[in-house]
Amino acid sequence: MQFRYARHTNNLITITDFYTQIIGLEKLGSFENHSNYNGVFLGLKNADWHLEFTESDESANHHPDADDLLVLYVHSNEELNAIRKDAEKSGLRLAKSKNPYWQTNGIELKDPDGFGLIISVKQKELQSEDATTQLIKAKGIHTWEQFLSYVKNIPYGRNSDRTDFEWVVKENKGTCSSKHALTKQVADLNQMQGVQLIMGIYKMTQSNTEGIGNHLKENGLEYLPEAHCYLKVNGKRIDLTHPTSDIQKIQANIIEEKEIEPFQVGVYKVNFHKAFLRNWREQVGLSLSFDEVWEVRERYIGELAIA
Repeated sequence: MQFRYARHTNNLITITDFYTQIIGLEKLGSFENHSNYNGVFLGLKNADWHLEFTESDESANHHPDADDLLVLYVHSNEELNAIRKDAEKSGLRLAKSKNPYWQTNGIELKDPDGFGLIISVKQKELQSEDATTQLIKAKGIHTWEQFLSYVKNIPYGRNSDRTDFEWVVKENKGTCSSKHALTKQVADLNQMQGVQLIMGIYKMTQSNTEGIGNHLKENGLEYLPEAHCYLKVNGKRIDLTHPTSDIQKIQANIIEEKEIEPFQVGVYKVNFHKAFLRNWREQVGLSLSFDEVWEVRERYIGELAIA
C-alpha cells in the first residue's frame, strides 16, 4: 500500500516553494491542463508516500482548524533545526500548537493554505552489524541523532590515515572531509535514505569564517574559494565540522556544489579544489601565484588544526 495526500489549492506556486525550499521535499512530477487541473507531486525519492497539490479555475474553499495537521518526521535535531532556520530566514514564524504534545515534541508551521505542518524528530536506530557501526555503538551511540551529535562534537584535526574514516572515532578528531565521509558511510551502511555527501566551493571571507581575515588582508584578497564538505539530508544542508558550525553562515556564498562519495574526499577533492583555484586565479587576474594562494589556505587550515 502506498500513501498520497491530495489537496486543492489557490496557491500552487507558493505552496510548491514552501514544501521544497523550506521543508526540503523534492518535486517528483507535475501536470498541466489535465481535465482543467494543474498539479504537482512533492515528496522524497524512494519513499512510499507523496503529497499532491492541484489548482483549477474553481477556487479551493478550506477552513482548517488548529487540529488539522500534517506531521512529517525527521531523524535528528540537526535536520529539524535546518528546517527551522530556513523558515525563520524566509520570515515565517513558528505557530503555537493547540495540542500540548506537539509543543514539546516538534515545531509547527502554517503552510500557505493555512494548514498546520508539524516537524518532529523520530529516533532512528543504527542496526547494521558492520565493523564501523559496531565501533560507534561500542561508545554507547545507538541512534542517528546520537551519532550526528557525537561527530559534531569531536575536535577538529587531520587524521593519521585519511582513507580509513574509522580513524575519526579512534583518534577522536576529524576534518570537514573525514567527519562527513564517515557520516555518509554510516548512513549507507544503516540504509538511511536521503543522505548525500556534498563538496561545496564557497567564498571564504572574514564574515563567514573566523580567523581568515588577517590572511586575506595580508595578501590583498577579498575572499578565497574554499572547498568544504557537508551533508544534505533530504535536501537540507547540515554541517558537523565544529560544535558551533552553522551552514547558514556560508550558504549565500556557495559558488558550486557537487555530490561525491566518501572515497573522493581525499585526492579527488584536493585536485578539484586546486583546479578551481587555478581557473579562479586566471579569471580574476590575481597577481599571486597559485602556490602562494594555496599557501595562504594551508596556513589557515593549519591554525585550525591546533586551535
